[in-house]
Amino acid sequence: MEVTKKIKGECVIFGIKGSLDMNNVKFIKKIFTDATDSGAKSVAIDMNALTYIDSSGIGSFIGLMTKLRGAGGYVVLINMNEDIKRIFTMTKLLVFFKVFESEEEFYQSIVEDVQAGGSTPTPTGEGTPTGVGTQTGGSTPAGEGAGVGGGAEAGGNIKVDYTGGSGGTEG
Repeated sequence: MEVTKKIKGECVIFGIKGSLDMNNVKFIKKIFTDATDSGAKSVAIDMNALTYIDSSGIGSFIGLMTKLRGAGGYVVLINMNEDIKRIFTMTKLLVFFKVFESEEEFYQSIVEDVQAGGSTPTPTGEGTPTGVGTQTGGSTPAGEGAGVGGGAEAGGNIKVDYTGGSGGTEG
């Protein structure tokens, strides 16, 4: 899995390439936590290059959404490919996330919302799902957060490669 981080104004945009599953979910959760601890209130997740996501990966998105909504922020999904969109449709999670076809469409919605007197994109549904598996605690393998959280100027990019193990699970 490869994650890029781009800061555009007050929004952090994460691009995820590869698979997001139980073998690397701790890595993405660390990146999300670093972003929210650094004050991010709006996050867009670019899913164009995401090839696979399991319930633990979805749980990390829901955990981020719950945390940001509690702070008056939001999470949106952009560039969702058809395979990933099918997973979110089958699990009926699209009602909890606002989805944009492109980064440009997302930015335009913010401009239009601010011009109309609003402040954030509104998800298509209401409420936050419960009972979706999110993991808390546990150890973080060395180097997982390297290069993330700070150092990026507005508009800058950070690229982090996750080369963690595959196969077994941690307990």
